[in-house]
Amino acid sequence: MVIREVGLLFRGFTLVKKSYHKTTLGKIDSDLRSGLLTALLNFAETAFSTGSVEYFQGNRLTIAFINANILADDSVEPELLISYAIIDKHKRIDKYVKKLVNPLLIKVAENFKAQYEGKNLSEVSQFKIYKKTLDIIFGSNTKKVDQKLAGLFY
Repeated sequence: MVIREVGLLFRGFTLVKKSYHKTTLGKIDSDLRSGLLTALLNFAETAFSTGSVEYFQGNRLTIAFINANILADDSVEPELLISYAIIDKHKRIDKYVKKLVNPLLIKVAENFKAQYEGKNLSEVSQFKIYKKTLDIIFGSNTKKVDQKLAGLFY
């Protein structure tokens, strides 16, 4: 199981995204994709009213989500902050998401909030440095088996 991409969404836009392995065949506008992911998540939670949606599963990939709230400097109330991970589809995906991916996504959201709560979140270029934090949090979970083996021998 490999984590292919991780990121944070706020107000339908990508604040920060780190791709570890290609997830699409062509170029996709990241703002368009972020807006679609946010809308799908909001729709699913509203339509089914069962609490938060943990993941969407496709034929090849699964997108896991964690919802948090963050207060921006231009807002009086906390707003939705979505941390997500795109992972390979797996037979026992439910267990993998609950035991491994969700705790990492929670850690990402909490760490991001600790650094940026109450600040201007509209200037996304300031979050480029946060990609290093994503690397630290997700560590070897972003590597394929052959990459992990190569790291053992070199």
